[in-house]
Amino acid sequence: LGEGAVHRGKPDLNLTDDDEEEEHLPQGQHLLVDIKNVEHDFLNSEDRLAAAMVDVVKAGGLTLLSYHCHSLQPKGVSCVGVLLESHVSFHTWPDEGVITLDLFTCGPKPLLPVVPTVEKLFGVPRSKDEEIVTLWSHELRGFRHPEGRKRDYLDDQSDLSYWAVSPLDLAVKKNVVSTSSKYQRIDIWDLLDVDDTPSYQDAIDAGLKEGDPRWLTNEVVKPERLLFLDGTLQSMSDSEREYHEALVHPAMFAHPEPKRVAIVGGGEGATLREVLKHKTVEEAVMIEIDEELVEIAKAHLPFMSNCSDLADSAPSGSCFDDPRASVVYENGKKWFIDRYASEEEAAKNPKFDVIVLDALDPEENSDLAGDLYTDESFLTSLFHSLSDEGVAVVQV
Repeated sequence: LGEGAVHRGKPDLNLTDDDEEEEHLPQGQHLLVDIKNVEHDFLNSEDRLAAAMVDVVKAGGLTLLSYHCHSLQPKGVSCVGVLLESHVSFHTWPDEGVITLDLFTCGPKPLLPVVPTVEKLFGVPRSKDEEIVTLWSHELRGFRHPEGRKRDYLDDQSDLSYWAVSPLDLAVKKNVVSTSSKYQRIDIWDLLDVDDTPSYQDAIDAGLKEGDPRWLTNEVVKPERLLFLDGTLQSMSDSEREYHEALVHPAMFAHPEPKRVAIVGGGEGATLREVLKHKTVEEAVMIEIDEELVEIAKAHLPFMSNCSDLADSAPSGSCFDDPRASVVYENGKKWFIDRYASEEEAAKNPKFDVIVLDALDPEENSDLAGDLYTDESFLTSLFHSLSDEGVAVVQV
């Protein structure tokens, strides 16, 4: 194997039945990482590179069976490690300050959490004046069951994979939030394409003038912030206003004097923001099942619930603190059926002038959306809850 060969002792191969089944399924995860502006000596050192590889494997909860590193002439190092789960390999270009790494696993452990560790251990900066640049891509590989693919938020058919996880050439790809609430997976990412150019607001913020070369680059462009629920794209910071304005205002203007409004879903607060712009509104009730989503949106998507430009807005500027607004953390479908299932029940409860259904997209793989858009009892309840000139709007 050459002088760089290193052998390790036999690992513990005791697996549970579930683990063993996962290990032998014809599928896996593939992580590609390219890093530049890395220190020359680090990229030319078998020992330091091998140590970084071993630490990455440990951090990923993987099992290293053996590895081999070989110094190349005149410079550079190639390494390959055999894992119980598959393999890890990389090659370096010291003069260019570049390393490319390939990690493939067949096991159930997710690889995305390994990305920051790879960047930390292999991204040794070559100077104080140059920032480490990392490009990476994650793909699910192999032959996966169709039903399993629908449920996997990282599947290549998901919006999260298409927009954020899979592309290798994004100038900025930063994970802001990745968590699971009681009801759904919540992911927020900041993304910037290499070909993006300044928006009008970017130009104002940067003070761009005619002839400035930065008009043609992404140097002053702010990354776009995207929200994904269960892998499905919900909102984009650069275009959410157009969407929510188009959803809310036609229905609000269709009613002669909308005073009482209900919003089903809309956890980011943007639909509430648009509703509260109407001076006739006396009460806006938002029925949202996922309280954790609302709190995450307040913290990481505050622009979506910003009502500071409204007259008599709350001191905090948040639409959620507007005295006309209230949030009910309950299943919207159940909430309406419990109160408006029949005309007799509906007569006991106040009616709404406008109802905005801003729940998840009616996609077949969304358990939370369920049959919101087709359930007859729910749709009947919506109808019973409307005032005589009431308007209901649904995004589909």
